[in-house]
Amino acid sequence: MVLGKWSKISIILVFLISWIVPTTGWASEALESGTFTMKVSSPIPNKGDTIEVIITGHEMKDVYAFEINMAYDPTRLTFIDAKSDVPGFSVPAIVKQTHIQLAHTKVGQGKGLEGEQTLYKLHFKVIQNGKIELTLNSVRVLDANLVSTTKLMDTRTTLNIHGPYTFDDLDAFDWAIDAIEALAVKGIVNGTGERQFSPDSAVTRADYVVLLMRALGLKGTVGESFEDIDAGVYYAEPVAIARELGLVQGDEGNQFHPQASITREDMMVLTDRALRVSKQLKMDGNESDLADFEDVSSISAYAVNSVATLVKLGLVHGYANGIHPKETTNRAQAAVLIYNILAYLK
Repeated sequence: MVLGKWSKISIILVFLISWIVPTTGWASEALESGTFTMKVSSPIPNKGDTIEVIITGHEMKDVYAFEINMAYDPTRLTFIDAKSDVPGFSVPAIVKQTHIQLAHTKVGQGKGLEGEQTLYKLHFKVIQNGKIELTLNSVRVLDANLVSTTKLMDTRTTLNIHGPYTFDDLDAFDWAIDAIEALAVKGIVNGTGERQFSPDSAVTRADYVVLLMRALGLKGTVGESFEDIDAGVYYAEPVAIARELGLVQGDEGNQFHPQASITREDMMVLTDRALRVSKQLKMDGNESDLADFEDVSSISAYAVNSVATLVKLGLVHGYANGIHPKETTNRAQAAVLIYNILAYLK
């Protein structure tokens, strides 16, 4: 009897450890037994959370051993463990790229599982924001007579992973998160979509004027309009007021080029002018304040004093030993400068 018992277990263990990813070629040798579902503890987890995934069998008939195959996104979830409360023996989980395979068998004489039973509980660490799907691909079962059945399926559960912040796309911009979040709470900056800030997107000349006017609360009368700004656009009035205040100027053709991306040096020039118009800045910087930067010669003559002033005040720090005056300003950089300005004004 003992030899027969272990012979049966050995056969089952061979069944349990003989899979190869992906498992799509099994032949069904018996009627399918029951249905199988997947439930997630939180469909909207936050980055850093641990979630539990429960796989349950329903209306099962004599399920003595079972093998579960599922898929996940390892760029957003880290697999921690998988445990079964069913009495018996579990094969250690096999995790290969996006696939997870689990297997468990009862031990001893008697029939297999009947009715409804939780088969496995899996745990994952949430490591990245975004929308992902967990997929239950298949469940293979073995009855007490060693007859196997394969249940192929495509059961999907969607997770919307949120970070602890207003926006979910700031992971690569940790140096700007505090600034962006603080300005968003105050309504100074807005997102570009649902929980999206698009920090690496370029800032247009018109949008930076709007941002600057809003942050500093600058008011005034509407001045002469530019030829390339239509009266009905959202930035028409702020740009016209900025022109009347002396913040912006057009070219020889009375063009402002509102949709052109603003350069870093022009962002600093407009900021310097705005602080002076609002009478919140009286000191002047000069080229000696830029001695730590290697690309001072690249700064346009009209921008040198403005750049130097903002550096002297600690509002601009540059990066990689340079000011990079001709580079396009992105939304994250603009937000940090505005944040620094408000902190300085306090």
